[in-house]
Amino acid sequence: MGVHRTTVGEVVTAVSDALARPLDHFVTFPTDGQIAKVKQKFFLLGEMPNTIGVIDCTHVHIQAPRQREWEYVNRKGRHSINVQLVGDADLAITNCVVRWPGSVHDARIFRESRLFTEFQTNRPDGVILADSAYPLLPWVMTPFPMANTPSQMRYNNAHGRTRSMPNNTGLYCATQYRCPSQSPPL
Repeated sequence: MGVHRTTVGEVVTAVSDALARPLDHFVTFPTDGQIAKVKQKFFLLGEMPNTIGVIDCTHVHIQAPRQREWEYVNRKGRHSINVQLVGDADLAITNCVVRWPGSVHDARIFRESRLFTEFQTNRPDGVILADSAYPLLPWVMTPFPMANTPSQMRYNNAHGRTRSMPNNTGLYCATQYRCPSQSPPL
């Protein structure tokens, strides 16, 4: 098309920045007035009480960058950005972190997020459900690694049911926004 690669990169960066500016307006955690409704919706999904969100990371595949290429190789050997998403029962994203290369573990992204810092000092009125990659905290609930009792099995089942539907949000997003060279042909 006669456009230099540098120019394309600058335009993509400018458009990305413009799209990210209003992000905090659209991606927001439930307010105090919304918490009760959010908890009720999550309970209806899987009978897990007091849930205000589910968290997970998803890998968005990218072309290999020219600088620090090795940092973007994930555990499956593909180049990606590891994106942390928190979702609600309506599949809305309520928090996201999009800045880490694919080699970075989910727990590190979480520990260094603003959400973690904020909730460590100002505990939310509820819990966020996470998989075993995340730490167990007063406000983050993970499944039992080995459910040995009936109550632990019931907890793990409720935890899994409640997490399963909103957790698909990240999977959906990751498959919709592939880099062109890795998308299947139309």
